[in-house]
Amino acid sequence: MTKQPAQNNAIGNLLIQICKLRRNKSNALLAEAEIHSGQDALLYHLSIEDGQTVSSLVEKLCIQHGTIASMIERMETSGMIKKEKDANDKRTSRIYLTPKGKEALTKIARVWKTMESLTTKGLTEKQENTLRELLQQVLINLK
Repeated sequence: MTKQPAQNNAIGNLLIQICKLRRNKSNALLAEAEIHSGQDALLYHLSIEDGQTVSSLVEKLCIQHGTIASMIERMETSGMIKKEKDANDKRTSRIYLTPKGKEALTKIARVWKTMESLTTKGLTEKQENTLRELLQQVLINLK
C-alpha cells in the first residue's frame, strides 16, 4: 500500500498555496505601479498585437465579456488604452495602447521580472530548469 502525503504537503494543496501567494504578491507590486489586477495581461496582449477586438481579448484572457468591458472602461478612463469603432464593421470595437499604456508595460515588465526572481530565489540554474520542466509537464497533464 502506498503511503499518502499529508494533506498540507499534497501537490494540489502546495500549488494552491503557491498560486494564491504569487497572485497576492504580484497584485501588490502592480498596485504600487498603479496597475490593477488583470490589466497587465490585457496590456501584454495589446503589446503583441495592438488594435485587437474585444472578442479576441475575451478569448485570450479567458474572462467574461462583462468583466472585460468594465476593465476596458476603467483603463480608457485612466488613459492607458483607447477604444475605437472598427473602420469596416461599426458593430466591432478595437482596443489600442496609448503612450501611457506603453509606459505601463515597462512597469509591468519590472513587476514580472521581480516575480520571476522571487519565485526562483535560492534555486540553482539546474533546479530552475528542472522546476520549469516539471511545471510544463503538469500543465500538459491538466490540459
